[in-house]
Amino acid sequence: MINFLPGLTLNERYYTEIVGPLLKQYDPTLRYSASLIGYGSDVLGYDNATSMDHNWGPRMQIFVGKADAVRIEGIKAYLRTHLPGEFLGFSTHFSQKGPDGTQHMEAYSGGEVNHLIEVYELDGYFAEFLHKDVTELTNLDWLCIPEQRLVELTYGRVFFDGLGRLQQMREALRYYPREVRLVKLAAYWDCVSNEEAFVGRAVEFGDLLGLKILAARMINMMLKVCFVLKERYVPYSKWFMRGFDDLGLPAIKALASEVLCENNPAAIENKLAELYLAVLALQNASAGVPRVERSISNYYNRPYKVVMAGEIVDGLRSAITDETIRNLDLTLVGLDNKLDSSDFTNADMLGRILRI
Repeated sequence: MINFLPGLTLNERYYTEIVGPLLKQYDPTLRYSASLIGYGSDVLGYDNATSMDHNWGPRMQIFVGKADAVRIEGIKAYLRTHLPGEFLGFSTHFSQKGPDGTQHMEAYSGGEVNHLIEVYELDGYFAEFLHKDVTELTNLDWLCIPEQRLVELTYGRVFFDGLGRLQQMREALRYYPREVRLVKLAAYWDCVSNEEAFVGRAVEFGDLLGLKILAARMINMMLKVCFVLKERYVPYSKWFMRGFDDLGLPAIKALASEVLCENNPAAIENKLAELYLAVLALQNASAGVPRVERSISNYYNRPYKVVMAGEIVDGLRSAITDETIRNLDLTLVGLDNKLDSSDFTNADMLGRILRI
């Protein structure tokens, strides 16, 4: 049994010791960049031994410029005939794609190596994800990009940037522009505004299961607010809490856990109110975000504990100067995350709606 090695570590060595020297042998004048980005738990640094069963192993992307795009098939063919059959005990030879599009390492028995080194023209690769040049993105364009695509383009590691542009393009996508960030925050708080009073109603009726379902939705939105405040893209559901742990907010995580572990309806309502205020305090301490003071109060004439999140939404929207996004229907913003289903992970929901 091969001992697990994190994919980023494995592939940085694979590039340094094997792939880089082979490309120099292929053509010392070839200008290219090499990385491990895109799909996969290894790109996020969240891989373990279980990850080794598909689309994991010695793999990476090689990017060339437009002038060398005609050489892509030749580069892949050269690697097929010159790569060793294994590296550090891991096979570099992969199965053919299965019905679900996945591949796995197979024992090498000679002949050409069916490697998992993808070769792309750099601008074309990014355009496939963004549908536009990185330098031409408007605020509205940013909102039409599914967040998981931005995760895939900005996580991982660049091993070599001979083109001098790969790292620059990734840095340009590091996080949303300020006003897009404000719209994302407003959209999450708007979800809270829509349902925060329902929590008290569930308490009133002693509906513990319904209350916990509502509380979980509120927590989900509050944790996503934290991602925006820490300027980190939200990974899809499998890695959501791993990603949240990377934000370094243990007190907020602990408070969220207390809400879900509590079985006393009134206590759930109280702790959820504490969570609203804790996240709002983090928001008010964040650079570039307008300060909005709120306290917990009753929902008009009903004794339901709310933060009146609509006031937070108004405060955020008032700081946005770009009318094309300030006046957007917030229910349409961040649909890929609000729907919280892997069906929508890479779905350009807002873009589709705007094109209809």
